[in-house]
Amino acid sequence: MRVLPTCALLLSLSALPGLAQSNTLPTNANDASVDYSALRQRLAEQNKTLTEQVTNQRSVVKKNQELLKEAQKLDASNKKLLEEKKKLEAENTDLEKQRQALKSSQSQVQTAQADSKQ
Repeated sequence: MRVLPTCALLLSLSALPGLAQSNTLPTNANDASVDYSALRQRLAEQNKTLTEQVTNQRSVVKKNQELLKEAQKLDASNKKLLEEKKKLEAENTDLEKQRQALKSSQSQVQTAQADSKQ
């Protein structure tokens, strides 16, 4: 009597695709090697593409680092030039004051000489 329910259980379990063993081997063994070959070729192409992208990214990063160094040098040079410009402007202002003072003193001397002649 127990054999009948066990057989029924085994038959119902074998009907389920997840529990039943299925034949996963291809019908032609050569087809599998062709698929693996195509897969291998596709992966090799992807690897080559990704390798090229990484190489390009590395060259871009290197170029950016070089540009950054150059920009830092230019920035330092610009700061020095701005400091020099401020010094020259201050010197020009001082020289302009001296010129105005000299001009003023010369006009006073000329006025004094003109008064003494009269």
